[in-house]
Amino acid sequence: MAKPIIAEITTFDTHINAFTTGAAREFWIGLRGLSAASDQDSGGNDDLYYILNPFNQDMVVLNALAVITTLDAQDGDIDCGLADDDEGTNVGAEIINSLVNTATGVLECTIAQAIAGTGAKAIWRKPGTSTDSYVVITQNTDADVSDLRWHLFLKLMPYEDLIGDEGTQAAVSVA
Repeated sequence: MAKPIIAEITTFDTHINAFTTGAAREFWIGLRGLSAASDQDSGGNDDLYYILNPFNQDMVVLNALAVITTLDAQDGDIDCGLADDDEGTNVGAEIINSLVNTATGVLECTIAQAIAGTGAKAIWRKPGTSTDSYVVITQNTDADVSDLRWHLFLKLMPYEDLIGDEGTQAAVSVA
């Protein structure tokens, strides 16, 4: 008698998806060696870092972890959100809204979800999309926060793994 497979782990391949394996994929991206600015431009946000979606598909941001390795006593009001381009056009704070950078440690950053399922996850759009294809980190306070050292990790899932083949339903049978 063959042993049943409980789970199958797949590597990232755009031709392998939830329809071919039945498993939803998850990925972590690490942005290491981040810091902050010594001065913020008055009247706006300073875009500190940006990254274009490296996957050729829309990704749902499931979670974010900030690892503060060197604190800064000044509050930098650091946000992380989706933007339309590398200039930070229409940048939001869907991922981090005012990072607490005054203590070291590992911080979970995504917004707590309501039990009733009313919270929404950010969708990081694939490259070439006119909106939300960049993750941008901004500093919003005119303060010297240059001592801050941190890393950001994003947990992602391909959006197509969630939406499936439109109209196709899966059945589960329990013996």
